[in-house]
Amino acid sequence: MEGNIESRPRRQILIATDGSETANEAADFGIEMVGCSGAKIYALYVIDTTPYRSVSLDKIWSKETLDEFERAGHEATSYIERVGKAAGVEVESRVLRGHPAEKIVSFAEDNDIDMIIVGSLGKGGYERVVLGSVSEKIVRHAKVPVLVVRERHKSEKKLIQA
Repeated sequence: MEGNIESRPRRQILIATDGSETANEAADFGIEMVGCSGAKIYALYVIDTTPYRSVSLDKIWSKETLDEFERAGHEATSYIERVGKAAGVEVESRVLRGHPAEKIVSFAEDNDIDMIIVGSLGKGGYERVVLGSVSEKIVRHAKVPVLVVRERHKSEKKLIQA
């Protein structure tokens, strides 16, 4: 029986982030849950280019604007790297461009991801009502299990910090 456990391939977990507090909570929870399993974690941030699908980004955004989006992506994924390092977990970061849910699902398929972890709410407030949230789209389209970490209630956060 032990031989089977050792021969099983190492799990790969994808933690999708937009840099929001909820995404960071999802990362904390995910790393805590899978940290002892020896799984490899991919931290993924997607620069949302959905409104500009038919036009080249270079024509809409300046190099400085694109660099700022890249910086925000690296800042968001570096949080996961820091938490992972503290927990002794290997984390590899990626920043992609495109439709967030589509890119997350296709990254998971292309990289043999075993589970996706995502926060329930991101930075977009009203977008959830109009388009359906990124996390909901991931749950609908992913071919692997998806762990959606709900935002902790504000009063609960205050109790924990006290």
